[in-house]
Amino acid sequence: MSVLLRRLTISTIAVAAILAIGPLTALGALSASVADVAFGQVAYSHAQQIQMGTLTLTASDTGLLGTNSGWNVTLRSSAFVYSGPNSGTAIPAANLAITTAQPPTWISGQAISATGGPRTTNATGALNVARKTIQADGPGGILGPYYGIGTYRQLVDVSLLVPGQTRAGTYTATLTVTIATGP
Repeated sequence: MSVLLRRLTISTIAVAAILAIGPLTALGALSASVADVAFGQVAYSHAQQIQMGTLTLTASDTGLLGTNSGWNVTLRSSAFVYSGPNSGTAIPAANLAITTAQPPTWISGQAISATGGPRTTNATGALNVARKTIQADGPGGILGPYYGIGTYRQLVDVSLLVPGQTRAGTYTATLTVTIATGP
């Protein structure tokens, strides 16, 4: 499911992302979402500006036994499309980038394993392509062990490059959050 990165006004930048749901099994369900992040004030300038923010990603493999297949989460952004009266142009998706994908923290369910995860992929780079930020390994054998059966949170630090002479207005992008089975 795609979600909206909203309101890049040249006085305020805010990013919102809601929910992407992956495959369902009889025993478990995968889900991932990103909470809102607000960038600081952006004043009009002839020079480019960099705004920093942090996305809060939540990933879950829930149900009786989870999916037992392992999972991974990717993030990808579209361009920030302009709306307003000042004939602005889009800010490219490549201008939104991951600077650090932090190690995940446990919320509920199975503890984090040093060997099987969930763990960060240490992804960095522009979000004009899908970037895998977190993964949990599948079973280590016919009877397991299984990893990532629970709910986990990951902080993903991002930067947004606002080009010089960006016109005042609202800029909206779509952030796609995908959770899939398998590492």
